[in-house]
Amino acid sequence: MRLKHPPGTVALSEALQDNPTLGGLLLRWRMAQQCMQAAKGVLGAQLAPSLRPGPVEDKEWTLLASSGTAASKARQLLPRITEAVQSLGLGVETVRIRISPPSNPA
Repeated sequence: MRLKHPPGTVALSEALQDNPTLGGLLLRWRMAQQCMQAAKGVLGAQLAPSLRPGPVEDKEWTLLASSGTAASKARQLLPRITEAVQSLGLGVETVRIRISPPSNPA
Protein backbone atom coordinates (compact mmCIF):
# COMPACT_ATOMS: atom_id res chain seq x y z
CA MET A 1 0.00 0.00 0.00
CA ARG A 2 1.49 3.35 -1.05
CA LEU A 3 0.80 6.52 0.82
CA LYS A 4 -0.50 9.44 -1.20
CA HIS A 5 1.49 12.64 -1.14
CA PRO A 6 0.13 16.15 -1.26
CA PRO A 7 0.36 17.70 -4.73
CA GLY A 8 3.83 18.99 -5.54
CA THR A 9 5.62 16.74 -3.03
CA VAL A 10 7.55 13.51 -3.34
CA ALA A 11 8.30 10.74 -0.92
CA LEU A 12 11.56 11.04 0.98
CA SER A 13 12.82 7.74 -0.49
CA GLU A 14 12.17 9.08 -4.02
CA ALA A 15 14.00 12.32 -3.26
CA LEU A 16 16.96 10.41 -1.86
CA GLN A 17 17.13 8.14 -4.91
CA ASP A 18 16.98 11.10 -7.28
CA ASN A 19 19.95 12.82 -5.63
CA PRO A 20 23.27 11.18 -6.64
CA THR A 21 24.98 11.82 -3.31
CA LEU A 22 22.06 10.89 -1.11
CA GLY A 23 21.13 7.99 -3.39
CA GLY A 24 24.60 6.53 -2.92
CA LEU A 25 24.29 6.94 0.82
CA LEU A 26 20.91 5.20 0.80
CA LEU A 27 22.34 2.35 -1.28
CA ARG A 28 25.27 1.86 1.13
CA TRP A 29 22.89 1.94 4.10
CA ARG A 30 20.73 -0.76 2.52
CA MET A 31 23.82 -2.85 1.77
CA ALA A 32 24.94 -2.53 5.40
CA GLN A 33 21.51 -3.69 6.56
CA GLN A 34 21.67 -6.72 4.24
CA CYS A 35 25.17 -7.55 5.47
CA MET A 36 23.94 -7.37 9.06
CA GLN A 37 21.08 -9.75 8.31
CA ALA A 38 23.55 -12.24 6.82
CA ALA A 39 25.88 -11.84 9.81
CA LYS A 40 23.08 -12.43 12.31
CA GLY A 41 22.70 -15.95 10.97
CA VAL A 42 26.29 -16.60 12.08
CA LEU A 43 26.36 -14.52 15.26
CA GLY A 44 23.47 -16.11 17.08
CA ALA A 45 20.87 -14.61 19.37
CA GLN A 46 23.24 -13.83 22.27
CA LEU A 47 25.99 -12.01 20.36
CA ALA A 48 23.97 -10.22 17.67
CA PRO A 49 22.47 -7.55 19.99
CA SER A 50 26.01 -6.43 20.89
CA LEU A 51 26.78 -5.61 17.24
CA ARG A 52 25.37 -3.17 14.75
CA PRO A 53 26.01 -2.48 11.08
CA GLY A 54 28.64 0.03 10.16
CA PRO A 55 29.44 1.52 6.78
CA VAL A 56 30.12 -0.24 3.48
CA GLU A 57 33.05 1.46 1.75
CA ASP A 58 35.46 0.30 -0.94
CA LYS A 59 34.31 -3.35 -0.93
CA GLU A 60 34.64 -3.48 2.87
CA TRP A 61 31.90 -3.68 5.47
CA THR A 62 32.50 -2.66 9.07
CA LEU A 63 30.69 -4.41 11.89
CA LEU A 64 30.53 -2.27 15.03
CA ALA A 65 30.85 -3.96 18.41
CA SER A 66 29.55 -2.38 21.61
CA SER A 67 32.49 -3.70 23.67
CA GLY A 68 35.87 -5.35 23.42
CA THR A 69 34.36 -8.63 24.55
CA ALA A 70 31.76 -8.58 21.78
CA ALA A 71 34.45 -7.64 19.24
CA SER A 72 36.65 -10.50 20.37
CA LYS A 73 33.83 -13.02 20.09
CA ALA A 74 32.84 -11.69 16.67
CA ARG A 75 36.46 -11.87 15.46
CA GLN A 76 36.42 -15.60 16.23
CA LEU A 77 33.51 -15.89 13.79
CA LEU A 78 34.99 -13.52 11.21
CA PRO A 79 35.68 -16.16 8.51
CA ARG A 80 32.07 -17.38 8.70
CA ILE A 81 30.67 -13.83 8.82
CA THR A 82 32.75 -12.87 5.78
CA GLU A 83 31.56 -15.94 3.89
CA ALA A 84 27.91 -15.17 4.70
CA VAL A 85 28.28 -11.55 3.58
CA GLN A 86 30.12 -12.49 0.37
CA SER A 87 27.36 -14.96 -0.49
CA LEU A 88 24.97 -12.00 -0.89
CA GLY A 89 26.78 -10.94 -4.06
CA LEU A 90 26.94 -7.27 -3.08
CA GLY A 91 30.62 -6.88 -3.92
CA VAL A 92 31.75 -6.82 -0.29
CA GLU A 93 35.08 -8.62 -0.14
CA THR A 94 36.16 -8.06 3.44
CA VAL A 95 34.56 -7.55 6.82
CA ARG A 96 36.25 -5.76 9.66
CA ILE A 97 35.19 -5.38 13.26
CA ARG A 98 35.62 -2.18 15.23
CA ILE A 99 34.69 -1.28 18.76
CA SER A 100 32.18 1.55 18.87
CA PRO A 101 30.09 1.79 22.03
CA PRO A 102 26.55 2.96 21.38
CA SER A 103 26.07 6.66 21.98
CA ASN A 104 23.71 7.65 24.76
CA PRO A 105 20.84 9.92 23.77
CA ALA A 106 21.08 13.37 25.35
